[in-house]
Order: sequence, then C-alpha cells, then structure tokens
Amino acid sequence: MKKKMLILLAFSLLTLGACGNDKSESETVNDFSKEAITNLKSQTKAYSDEELQAGEVPLNEYIQIEGEITKTDGGKKITKGDRFVLQSGNGQYQVFNEQEAPLSLGDQVTVYGEYYGIIKGMLIERNE
Repeated sequence: MKKKMLILLAFSLLTLGACGNDKSESETVNDFSKEAITNLKSQTKAYSDEELQAGEVPLNEYIQIEGEITKTDGGKKITKGDRFVLQSGNGQYQVFNEQEAPLSLGDQVTVYGEYYGIIKGMLIERNE
C-alpha cells in the first residue's frame, strides 16, 4: 500500500510540474531560433573586398557579406542546397545556401555564414 501511495504521489508531482510550463513547443523552438540567429550575427565579421580577394580571411571564419544574387546552379528560385554567386562590390563570391527560405536571382541580400573559400550561407536575409 505504501508503494502505491509513493508512486501516486510521484506521478502527481510530475504531472503538476508539467502543468507549470506555459510555453508551447513551437514557442520554445521559435525562441531557440531567435537566439541562434542572434548568436550567429554576433559571431560574424564583415571583411572588405580587398581582404576577401587577397585571401586574408581565415578558413572557418564566420563572415557577413552583402550583395546581389547574380547566378545560380538552380532555376530562378534558389532553395536549400543550391549554390549561387553573390556580386559584392568588385568581387563575386560563391555561396552555398543552407537555409530553407527561398531566394531569387536579383535579390539584394546579406549573407551570414562560414568561410571555406566559398561561403556556407547559414542565414541569408533579403535587404528591402
């Protein structure tokens, strides 16, 4: 009888503890996504065209770069996994799209990502 009471008490405490969580799963995921974006943006560094062209950017560095999408290996719509060319200043840079949001040729964007000689675009925002 004592075992049943202890099990019932433990179950009640677990159930009551779960009721105290006011955030839904989607809100928790959304908060995590916002935090990840903020962290990525804070880790990136903007480099000049001259630094990029001269190879002065260390590999695996998180960088930020702005420009226009001028070419792609996909169609006019660019989806996750597609590569595209970003025209920034006098330079052209190859970007591998790692995000879900679709992009298009001609979009003005800011790319946040990791530099490998090409840029792994982890976050790409359209510039309005």
